[in-house]
Amino acid sequence: MDDSMFHEDAGFFPPVDTDERLHIGVLISGSGTNLQALIDACADGTIDAVVAVVISNKPDAFGLERARRAGIATVYVDRTAYTTIAAYNHALTAALMQHGVGLVVMAGYMRLLGQEVLTAFPGAVMNLHPALLPSFAGASAIKDAFEHGVKITGVTVHFADEVFDRGPIIAQEPIRVAEDETVATLEAKIHEVEHRLVVDAVRLFAEGRLAIEGRKVRIKAAE
Repeated sequence: MDDSMFHEDAGFFPPVDTDERLHIGVLISGSGTNLQALIDACADGTIDAVVAVVISNKPDAFGLERARRAGIATVYVDRTAYTTIAAYNHALTAALMQHGVGLVVMAGYMRLLGQEVLTAFPGAVMNLHPALLPSFAGASAIKDAFEHGVKITGVTVHFADEVFDRGPIIAQEPIRVAEDETVATLEAKIHEVEHRLVVDAVRLFAEGRLAIEGRKVRIKAAE
């Protein structure tokens, strides 16, 4: 496999990483504020893990710059360079595996993740969604919930499967919609909760405290 498949700042073959902690691969499409929350939580010891690589389907995603500033390898995978979705997803898988990833986190990654990645990381792909699933699935969840007139919305972290926003739910937190709320103020509230909830979910995974039982995720007591 040559490095024309995707572009990595540090080169296709990364330096040998001797850190034995859980390696996280984060998939992004935008500014990466949830990525930053994970970077900070790993740095201060809240999560016993390391963000090993950040991958984006957009070359100008600011999340890539956040990763570079933290000394984290970055990869841009160009969907237009591949004739099929399967080939694109194989490239994602190769990049994640090259960095020894044990958990994949979709943090504002605006694509459906393919079966190729899910099969390579069974029970180890998380997605963050700005609504209380199964309500308001999809890319415009905040606006959809607001326009529907809900009084309560929220944030969901779940394990991903082959159907968009369907997988077993790890954690949820409700957010009350104020009478004078706007989409912008609601989005700010949601982002604040997202940053905390994704850190909590990843911490539980790193501690080995999550067990998938059919549609449910059981959280084991701390030892």
